[in-house]
Amino acid sequence: MAPGVPRRTPGSPGAPRAPPVPPVPPPRPGRKNRRSSEWTIQRKLREFFAIPRCLVSVFSLFLVELIRFLGEAVVQALVVGVLTAIGDHVLKPFLAAAFHSLLQPLLLFLLKVLGGVRDLTDPVLDVVARVCSQLAVLLRAIRLVEIRLRPDLRAGPGDGGG
Repeated sequence: MAPGVPRRTPGSPGAPRAPPVPPVPPPRPGRKNRRSSEWTIQRKLREFFAIPRCLVSVFSLFLVELIRFLGEAVVQALVVGVLTAIGDHVLKPFLAAAFHSLLQPLLLFLLKVLGGVRDLTDPVLDVVARVCSQLAVLLRAIRLVEIRLRPDLRAGPGDGGG
């Protein structure tokens, strides 16, 4: 404040009034002590169970990593190894024997037989094709009816075309 200016106290006239403060009820006996003691006990229990929680976390992490290791390193390697061994020592020889002893001779026999049938039927089919073409020329020359699937658009309405 500036020197020489009278100071106003809260009770002096012209001073701003503060809003009334509601009375604070007296504290109940033992309630604050009970809350702080419960909080302290709870905090101590949390600290006590932090060590078992860490041990459980380490154990569960160990189990997860063990399962991951077994899945990736052991099981995967065994499955790939077993399938490769089965393929190399069982499946490949079986398929090679089946092809060379059954499939290849059968297919070669069918190739030779069907080639012979083709060679036998080629001249016969050539004769039949020439006879059919001559017969088609003859039948085209003596046709009695002409069948059109599409109407002739050039013809007028009175010509029967539409």
